Amino acid sequence: IILAVLMEAGIAQAQAPKRTLVIGMPVTPPNLPHVGVYIAKELGYFDEEGINVELTAFESGLQSLRGGIAGGLNLVGASSEPVIIVISRGAKIRSIFSYAHRLTVVMAAQENVRKPTDLRGKNLGIQEVGAFREVMTRAVLHSAGLTSQDVNHVPVSSAGYIAALMENRIDTAILHIDQAHMARTKKASIHPLVPLWEVMPDYWYGTFTTNEEFLRKEPELLSRAVAAIIKAHRFMYRNKDRTLELASKHTGYPKEVLSPAYDALAAAKVWPVNDGMPAEMVDVTIHKLVEIGLLKENEKPKAEQVVDRGPANAALAKLGRWTDDPKWK
Repeated sequence: IILAVLMEAGIAQAQAPKRTLVIGMPVTPPNLPHVGVYIAKELGYFDEEGINVELTAFESGLQSLRGGIAGGLNLVGASSEPVIIVISRGAKIRSIFSYAHRLTVVMAAQENVRKPTDLRGKNLGIQEVGAFREVMTRAVLHSAGLTSQDVNHVPVSSAGYIAALMENRIDTAILHIDQAHMARTKKASIHPLVPLWEVMPDYWYGTFTTNEEFLRKEPELLSRAVAAIIKAHRFMYRNKDRTLELASKHTGYPKEVLSPAYDALAAAKVWPVNDGMPAEMVDVTIHKLVEIGLLKENEKPKAEQVVDRGPANAALAKLGRWTDDPKWK
């Protein structure tokens, strides 16, 4: 009788319909820092959590966030700046995890740009004002005592930065580290002018954000989604070759270009394996946005207004934390 009951329960569980979750991603095609969620889908981690995941890609995190606020997306991948800014202006959203909590980009430049002060009058590639690459560009300008009025901004699609550099349409671009390696294979004079993780080592970068109503209604579904992505990130650290194979499929970059980028990102432990939202990094980022003029002092939200650790904590209660290295976040 017990065996029969267990078998019936197992069949019922197997036949239970999966829950659908729509995730908006900030770059198309993805770069290496973003591939955790794609790997989670490829390896069946969302299936294990009873989730039918649908991935929708945008040109920038700002566009992805707009799509989430407008409706149609359950979870939005975006850099932290637009998330923090719209929260400061009353948007009812909260970040629940991160695809990469540390910065993963460099400002790549043409041969004639050797230091940040050389940027005056140059053509700088961005997506749009307020999007991640424009904010990172603004941070570099600020470090050199320059402002956006000292340069020319040239809009470029997320997949078009390398071509724009090759064609000399732009003098600089904010590139993810794998993009920077790819650019140098095409034009050796392209060089990393500023590694942003050195300028802002405690800056909180990539977020997964949802609206407060969905968070209130579906905390268990979101915790299972976070668990699936955590599993993928942990897999990525343990399985370089398979990670590169899957990353090459989704980014379109060859494994030999991705390999040194993977080594750098893995050494920095940029893919979070715990909650990925260190309060001190959130605070540093909020202060940085004030410093570079994207937030007013009286607009600053508190870290607890930006993040909700409920889904991540529930996922970690099941998976356990990684605690053997203080760099794990």
